[in-house]
Amino acid sequence: MIDWQAARAFTETACAEIFDVTACQLIPMTTGLTVNHKGGPDPARDPFPFLGTIDLEPPSDRIVRHLSNDPGSNSKTVSYDAVLSAHVGSWLYLPKRGDHIQSGTITYKIAAIEKDGSSRPAWYLTRV
Repeated sequence: MIDWQAARAFTETACAEIFDVTACQLIPMTTGLTVNHKGGPDPARDPFPFLGTIDLEPPSDRIVRHLSNDPGSNSKTVSYDAVLSAHVGSWLYLPKRGDHIQSGTITYKIAAIEKDGSSRPAWYLTRV
């Protein structure tokens, strides 16, 4: 009998070894006291390096972040600068919206997160 969970874990790890070749650094951030206060690095969560896959200029996607008060509004398509995926099986914590990702000299902010139940969530990024 096939152990499907073991097969899935093996496949996710094998894909990570093939596709996750971009060096990245997760920089956890906090929000400000109010919307008028600037956020900063989160001292409760340590930054860490990881390998991931970054696709630049992904196609516009329909991720509803906030429902519009206007039922006639159809501005639900959002564009992002990049989308990041990585195998998170051994990570101490998962990034949150607002955290920063640094890759080379470019810093991105996590604008949206898409989880599909696998160990490879997608983070939609905007340049800082």
